[in-house]
Amino acid sequence: MGTFWILLLALLPVAAVLYYVYRKDHDPEPRRTLGFAFLWGCLSVIPAVISEWTFETTDPFIEMYLTVALSEEVVKLAVLMLYIWKHADFNDSFDAIVYSVTVSLGFAAIENILYVFQGGLTVAIARALLSIPGHATFAILMGVFFSRAKHHFYYGRRLQQYTHLALALLTATVAHGTYDYLAINSEDNDAMVLALLAFVIILDVICLIIIHKEANNDRPMVSSKF
Repeated sequence: MGTFWILLLALLPVAAVLYYVYRKDHDPEPRRTLGFAFLWGCLSVIPAVISEWTFETTDPFIEMYLTVALSEEVVKLAVLMLYIWKHADFNDSFDAIVYSVTVSLGFAAIENILYVFQGGLTVAIARALLSIPGHATFAILMGVFFSRAKHHFYYGRRLQQYTHLALALLTATVAHGTYDYLAINSEDNDAMVLALLAFVIILDVICLIIIHKEANNDRPMVSSKF
């Protein structure tokens, strides 16, 4: 399989999910800001890989939840805090989900390219159906709480702000860790395969509901409607 087709297979599902979320925003974000958010998401792979190498362990539970999931979600949240948190374009509640998904899929794009180059068509299809939507759902969970944290920041409610930032990291990490743990244990284990599929379906449905609700209730950060 040629390089062009590998890149197409790796990036097409990323583009599809990004387009879906972008179209849900009633006040679309500037493409320049989204482009930089995506780029920073791509670059965040570097510190995540360093962290995963540094804290690698043979315990599958610790490896999936802490070494992998926590490392990856920390760097994604770091990008949101460093680039998006005080950005002038981050001024409505739904923006948090849009930027969170954009950063997360920037990360996922690089990861997907590497995996698809190694595994070919079969891996591309599996990741298009599971991993790419997975990264988006982790980001949606993070984005909801990130939005609320910024709202509390505007009103000087520091305890609520930090609580929601912690929840942003916690929910994304738990969802990510659970997905990875089920995935790594699903090889030659039919029960784990079914558990993984059930988890993915439930998480996808929950996040589609969140997207629909948050898009319809989009409001300025300085608002009493939170």
